[in-house]
Amino acid sequence: MRLLPRTLAATATLALLPLTVPLADAAPAITWEECPAQVTDPTAQCGRIDVPMHHSDPTGETISVGFVRVPAASGTARGTIFGNPGGPGGDAYSYFGDNQNFAWPAGIVDEWERVAVQPRGLPGSTPVNCYEQVNQGSMMDMLLNQGGLIRQACENAHPGYTASLTTDNTANDWEWVRNALGQEKISILGLSYGTYLGSVYATRYPQHTDRVVLDSAMDPKLAWNGIMGSQQAGYENTLHEFMAWVAARNDIYGLGDTPLAVYQAWSARIVAETGTNPTIVPPPAQVGDLPPGLGSSGDAGAQAMTAVNPFVVSSQGLSSQAISGGGNQANSPTLLITRMGLPFTSEWDGLARMINGTEPVPSAEEMAAAVPQEMAADAANAQLMQRLIMCNENSYPANPLDYPKYAWTNFVTGDIFTAPNAMFTSGAACAGAAPVAALPGVSGDALDVRPLLIQATHDPQTPYGTHHTLADAMNAHVITVNGAGHGHVGMGNTAVDDAVVDYLRTGTTSVTEVPGLNR
Repeated sequence: MRLLPRTLAATATLALLPLTVPLADAAPAITWEECPAQVTDPTAQCGRIDVPMHHSDPTGETISVGFVRVPAASGTARGTIFGNPGGPGGDAYSYFGDNQNFAWPAGIVDEWERVAVQPRGLPGSTPVNCYEQVNQGSMMDMLLNQGGLIRQACENAHPGYTASLTTDNTANDWEWVRNALGQEKISILGLSYGTYLGSVYATRYPQHTDRVVLDSAMDPKLAWNGIMGSQQAGYENTLHEFMAWVAARNDIYGLGDTPLAVYQAWSARIVAETGTNPTIVPPPAQVGDLPPGLGSSGDAGAQAMTAVNPFVVSSQGLSSQAISGGGNQANSPTLLITRMGLPFTSEWDGLARMINGTEPVPSAEEMAAAVPQEMAADAANAQLMQRLIMCNENSYPANPLDYPKYAWTNFVTGDIFTAPNAMFTSGAACAGAAPVAALPGVSGDALDVRPLLIQATHDPQTPYGTHHTLADAMNAHVITVNGAGHGHVGMGNTAVDDAVVDYLRTGTTSVTEVPGLNR
């Protein structure tokens, strides 16, 4: 989430905070240490510094912030890039320190030192560790007081710390690490939520900011209920686009020559795994999908079929749950892997092969066994850290009328394409945890170099229509990626990588549009 990320209502107000925070009289001392297991680049170095728990109280209690530094492969760096993989709650060590996680272009690897600061609240920095206490909450708490339950459990484990988990403090952590490393200026590469975090840093410290690359921008005006709501249509549309892509390659995958036929083959696999079918809206029907004898009805028949299909899959889901003795689609590895893989078009081939059976689908037990217990605990705590930040800064109004949808999809149907979004739009996600911090405002007016923003037309997590807020505020040059995908730099799209390297070298690029992967 790295990220889970719409609806109607007033937009949130962005409040500008002080431009700078006091630094220590001398550069903070770095404690160099062995890198964690997820750092696989043999040249990487890892360290940590102490920073104020609350930067607004620089003489108060301190916490620890870790980071990974990867030197330029050429031995001579043009500069230093600070990066963040989003979330909030994405592991920074993996972003730059795992040389198998991203396919960073040679121009970046050779010419820039890369630094990723582990966000406060995650292992490597002072972590939150409260998932066991949260798991002791009642079903009623999870339904009506979820945010309060999480905040109180984590506050009991770390008194005073939970309110410090904000974009404001994390941006200032970057400044302390920059100072500790002795870099006068840094460039920025932010993915998803990292686009906002990086923009906050650049706004607050323009004198220390060089180039800024914003990859798949979030809209801070939608934080956070609106962002999560926007993903409902985003994921549905991307699922349909994936199925159209598979249908166009029926000679390779053999799953059907229409998107609906592919959906039906996908649904059959989920039924085989759980005894019940997915209830996400199917793609529109085509004339070729009509049953024998109805083909003469043509487009009108296909439109009628499209109109009734959502009700068909919903009723089939309920009846199959009853027949199977309580089967739940959320227990399907295929459904889970689909939800996780859709934002990354490089994963579509493997996903299609899992659906047609030419590649194995790992069972739920195999997926659980593949994650060591310690890593599973870290992942659970990272989700809580993410929730704490989102609730601490949540300013987009909820719609209580979505509560039935949240309860139904989460506790009855197991629709993992709808439940996470309805949990936020209904207000359930942060119920009992009112916001404690204003969102920092952003502006590119004081920057010497115009930022670069990359956005895909069919991004399910940060939909294309929502990128304008950050692009306009930062006065960014926008590259439109025509196609699906969330995250593009270092993801195998050479047209994007070439434009970004050119921008990092020169401070500008003439590229405005590139094709997406799988196009």
